[in-house]
Amino acid sequence: MSKSLADALEGSAWSVSKVVFDLNDMLDDEGRPISERRADATVRAGVEMEMRECPYSGIRHGRQMNMSALAQISNHYNPVMAEIAAFRSQVGPGEAGWPDILAVVMDQLARPAIHLLQQRDSRGPVPAQAAVGHKLAAGLFGVMRTLHERLTLGAELPVTADVFMQLVEETGALVGASEACAGSPQMIRKTTVILVEGGAANEVVLDQARQDIARCLAQQVQLGIFWQLYDQCHVWELLRGDTRQQLRPSNDFLARKQEQAATAMSFAVPGRPEAARLPASLDAEARSRLSDGLRDAADPLLLEEDIQTAIQLLGEAGSAIPYQGDAGPFARRVACYLNAHRQFAVELGRLEYRLRGLLGFPAEAPVHLGAAVFPQAQALPWYEMVLGRRLGEAGHLTGSCSGIRTRSSVAP
Repeated sequence: MSKSLADALEGSAWSVSKVVFDLNDMLDDEGRPISERRADATVRAGVEMEMRECPYSGIRHGRQMNMSALAQISNHYNPVMAEIAAFRSQVGPGEAGWPDILAVVMDQLARPAIHLLQQRDSRGPVPAQAAVGHKLAAGLFGVMRTLHERLTLGAELPVTADVFMQLVEETGALVGASEACAGSPQMIRKTTVILVEGGAANEVVLDQARQDIARCLAQQVQLGIFWQLYDQCHVWELLRGDTRQQLRPSNDFLARKQEQAATAMSFAVPGRPEAARLPASLDAEARSRLSDGLRDAADPLLLEEDIQTAIQLLGEAGSAIPYQGDAGPFARRVACYLNAHRQFAVELGRLEYRLRGLLGFPAEAPVHLGAAVFPQAQALPWYEMVLGRRLGEAGHLTGSCSGIRTRSSVAP
């Protein structure tokens, strides 16, 4: 049983996004795993998985393709495409932006999870058509995420099938960890055109709540990208920027860990996400708070508590990674980072409560956002080691001691 789904139905800490990406133990009503070869071994047992070498030219050629999954996808392909075309038609030709198209992808990706949540069903199965929509969308999601990363950093990308297909090739999206996409070039092209540019009119009607759910999830994904790119700027400064020279790990293990983390990063300074590219659907207050957070320009009153706490902690002996520079600017950087973390958590949580309302779930259960919409903070553990204090529940430096404020010899 999916832990995330069980948490949702039992009223434990949960989020819709966690359920969407945690169905590796679930079957559809035709007996196939929703996650195919990524599914748990016990779920795959006895399920036909015919694998063949890819006959198509290009990056997929000669790689293994799951023909059993393709047979099911082919059976349900037209109804899924009709749903995609119907959702896509809600925005007129030439008017759809990439956020609208991301919402279309999220609609199909989330269909199994939304079905189970709406039915309050912890075991399934889910309708095969919903499972097929999820499989198709899973292949599109990574491309859409990369595309939105570039938009967040200021790129201008025309909304065309050619732009999308170029990104598919560039990112190697047709080849997964264990197999290649089994669809024909014609199927892949047709899917892309319907998704990006729209398809023929049809009689499929998608209710407003379904559209609202997909748009909420898409906005969460967008905000998560802004947070992740902002976080990368901070961790790069700690590990490769000028700050690196002011950090002195207190033991050989931490020194090696710091060096390994730095080596894994690019030498190039990461781009900072552009606040002007925040989702247009944000209200004015949320946009202002998130913009200030991304620019490290929050109201000083919001930063004062963390600045003073950070200065105090920097003055104490025994840090795991002592900072030897000017405490004031470093403390302010920490405070700005924590403020941005809080602001994104608040807005993502607000969208989660909106999703719960649309699905008829109570708001009382704690929110535990999935990594797909709120990627794990990479700079935070380093700040915690420098300061020796973990982040508290309210997003300030009020948590427990890091437990590693000890010192042993290390080369200066």
